[in-house]
Amino acid sequence: MDNRDLASGSCSEMRKKLKLDDHEEEVDYSRPSPADPEKEAFNALARFFVRSGVNPNFRPTVSILQKEVLEIHQECKEKAKDFLKSFQGKLTLSYEWIVLGHGWTRDSVKGPVLHEGFVCITAHDWKVRRWILGYASEVDVVALDDQGFEIEGKVSTLLLPNEEGFDEETLGGFKRGLEERGDSSIVPPVFPVYCCADLFRLMVHHVFNDFSGKLLEDLRMIVGWGKCSSENWNLWVSNLQRAVDMKNEDEFSKDEIYDDYDKPSDEEWVKIETFARLVGCMYKVAVELFEGGYSTSNVYFYLLAELKVMLEKELEGADSDYFRCNAKWMLKRFDKYWDHMFLVLATASVLDPRFKMKYLEFYCSKNKVCDEASKAETVLDYLRSLYARYAASDICQKPICSVAKVDSKEEGENGDGGGEEDHDEIQDGEEDYDEEQGEDEEDYDEELGEGEEDCEDDEEEEYDEEEDGEEKYDPDSSEEAEREARKTREKKTDACKDFAFFQEFLKFEGSAREFGESELDCYLREPVMEWNKDFKALDWWREEGHKYPVLSRVSRDILSIPISRATSYYAYGMDRREPPAFVVSLEAEVANAMMCSKKWLRL
Repeated sequence: MDNRDLASGSCSEMRKKLKLDDHEEEVDYSRPSPADPEKEAFNALARFFVRSGVNPNFRPTVSILQKEVLEIHQECKEKAKDFLKSFQGKLTLSYEWIVLGHGWTRDSVKGPVLHEGFVCITAHDWKVRRWILGYASEVDVVALDDQGFEIEGKVSTLLLPNEEGFDEETLGGFKRGLEERGDSSIVPPVFPVYCCADLFRLMVHHVFNDFSGKLLEDLRMIVGWGKCSSENWNLWVSNLQRAVDMKNEDEFSKDEIYDDYDKPSDEEWVKIETFARLVGCMYKVAVELFEGGYSTSNVYFYLLAELKVMLEKELEGADSDYFRCNAKWMLKRFDKYWDHMFLVLATASVLDPRFKMKYLEFYCSKNKVCDEASKAETVLDYLRSLYARYAASDICQKPICSVAKVDSKEEGENGDGGGEEDHDEIQDGEEDYDEEQGEDEEDYDEELGEGEEDCEDDEEEEYDEEEDGEEKYDPDSSEEAEREARKTREKKTDACKDFAFFQEFLKFEGSAREFGESELDCYLREPVMEWNKDFKALDWWREEGHKYPVLSRVSRDILSIPISRATSYYAYGMDRREPPAFVVSLEAEVANAMMCSKKWLRL
């Protein structure tokens, strides 16, 4: 053997060694160290004392702390009731079924498992903020009207899980109570919507379940992508597509390093290519839906329509029975969701000034199914009925403004006081409940550095300023002054009514409406906006509120409907969301108090 053979052999052996080393690595650093739970609890208390400037010279007991938690919950609940009662606009309630699995979360529970699952009920407002109204164990679910929030008449939509095992009959009186108190002039009075991220997860699961553990391990070795423990399907589609690309480039036969590894059979390659093609279509759409921050409901119609077209083309080009069978199943599942969601998604699309009725009419013209042509007219009729109800309401004659003191407070903390950026922060907290995932919390977090710790830092600065002797801010007196000022403004007569030239201008500006055109008619008559990918629909309607005072209120309530419970990284989860580890060991009443008060403390 000459030196070249030695060099070649050394290189090949080293590459094998690198892959084997990766395979032999058994240490799992993702799991927490088995630290003493009591020490962790005291450490958390100590950090709280340091941040808050509280004297730590006392002996806490479990009973006292639980009592304080329940008292804080009751105080915050009264504030939440007042806020929701005074809220102007429609709300969405999300009903989520959270079950403890058998993986990392269960292993990290410190104490007995008292609950296997919870039902989480959350309210979403038109400023895309959210508050948990109930976090009850599955055996302890109570009706919403028993909570005393008195919001049933304000609920327009109900966000439900899109699960194989979920039966809407389990909602029982909860859903019926909402429908009975809803607006009977609108059909349905409470519109059910289903989580889009759940749909994607179920479709991915159907194909992924055909992969054996051995096949995934073989692929991991020959492609060298690391561990097989990822729970996010976007990573799987990337890795499996890489394997397909390597096969197409004949890399496995070109390099002798792969001779010592087990490679997929022809039948297994069909499964891999099927996953890469079908889930690859889903990933292209998911990137636009989930990775750009919070997506308002207007973008779902055209993006999901695009996915439908892509899946239909893949089915037409099926090159195997296995591929054809899976493509048909995914399309059947998608079409079921599409039929359920068509009305609300299409209505939101019409309220996007880049589309109006144009995209809906274009979509219907391309679909030759007998009932598709009538769907555009159905959507327009539904939107007209919504507009008529809003126009008849006294509250819609007032300009859109903040309600309750929470708005002004959050505007100071979050910038624009309730736009899409605000939602990113607030939504972050409810997905990432587990404190072991970081104290930044905030649900489906995309901006981990902008969570509650920033708010806590702001509170610390305020605390320091008060210690320095500056005048303290009294929110109650400020709120009272604001109410008095609002009453004064409402009582003041409009001098412009006597300005003849200005009244002539109003007639000129609204001349079209004098001939029977409503705001909706005027909006639809105007040309669509030029396409802008970064367009923010809620911001546009906020700016155009003076021109469309009634229609802008319709738009804010429709566009803010949460179509997907998860965004960002969390939308790609392969498994259903689990409760945080600390909650399953708490008494039901304490668990509910802690999860609800976490958001209510902002009020």
